[in-house]
Amino acid sequence: MTKTDSAGRFAAFVMLAGTLISLSGLTWDIGWHGDVGPDSFFTLPHLFVYSGGAIAGLTSLTMVLRATSAQRNGQAPDPTVGGRAVKVLGVFAAPIGYLVGGVAAASFLLYGLWDEWWHGLYGFDVTIASPPHQGWLTSICVTMIGTAIVFAAAREHRWGRWGFMTAVAAFGSYASITSTALADVNMGTSIDWFVVTWVAIPVVCVLLGSQVLPRGGALGTGVLTLVVNLATWSYAQWAVGWYANVQDLALRDYVELGFPIERVLIPAAVLVFSVVVEGLLRWKGCSAWALAGYGAVGAAAITWWLESGMRHAPGDSIVFTCAASAAIAAILGAATLRLGRALRAANTAAVARGDAVVAA
Repeated sequence: MTKTDSAGRFAAFVMLAGTLISLSGLTWDIGWHGDVGPDSFFTLPHLFVYSGGAIAGLTSLTMVLRATSAQRNGQAPDPTVGGRAVKVLGVFAAPIGYLVGGVAAASFLLYGLWDEWWHGLYGFDVTIASPPHQGWLTSICVTMIGTAIVFAAAREHRWGRWGFMTAVAAFGSYASITSTALADVNMGTSIDWFVVTWVAIPVVCVLLGSQVLPRGGALGTGVLTLVVNLATWSYAQWAVGWYANVQDLALRDYVELGFPIERVLIPAAVLVFSVVVEGLLRWKGCSAWALAGYGAVGAAAITWWLESGMRHAPGDSIVFTCAASAAIAAILGAATLRLGRALRAANTAAVARGDAVVAA
């Protein structure tokens, strides 16, 4: 491994660690709201969320400055380290992955300041749909996209492929939580938007994994979706009990902390979906229509399985909820064909050599 490869791998995994720390803080915060009650801005779960964003942002800034310095010294920035470099403000040479992640991390911190003001103005915050919450949640999602680009650029390395699938799995979890705000919006429909977003987004992430990593991308993303959710929600269960005990606070009367079975049902179903997709793509190949079909059928089947065994809010319709899941997964699934090409193009050198190296 060259010095450049080593530096690129270290920075990529530090950035990934930042996003995973932020995800663990978010699941902890959600568990705290549900099992204990509302909180203020200055809590340990919030510290995890914000420190993870800061780690990703500082890593991105460091790598942009590193690429800029290399270019000024007459060296061409390595496209496997964060992707191809683009000019920013006529001064900086910014690898595209670190540029996306860094800008999103900066906006995340700004939304964090707004969130602190919001808490000071309104007190306890009990909804994920508040404007500052949606702002910083979306910012972290974009930071995760930047992290995925960083690893996609290094997909010719084994660590790049595993890092990419982990980043996409983490993004699926975070984006599902962010989209939960739809459940708080009264759109006058009988659709359970909570289930729709928590099913359709990870299904699409599996399809995206298959388009960036043609061999093993779907299965690997499905496996890591389950692993990431199992780790973060199990940690959240333990952390809620520990933090409540430290602060001498009682859990809600109906709460029994234990294995988060309800939090891993969807990831487990998505894993099964990933196995099927991996087999179908190796057998039949892929096209936008095929990806749309796989996404629609998979999302509808998982949604039907979940909804048929769950209690529904008055007026919710299983048929309409399944149709909404299928429609969203079909549209976004078809788009993964072009999105996968764009992510592969983050490293122009690998594109020029072809993708045979990825399958090695």
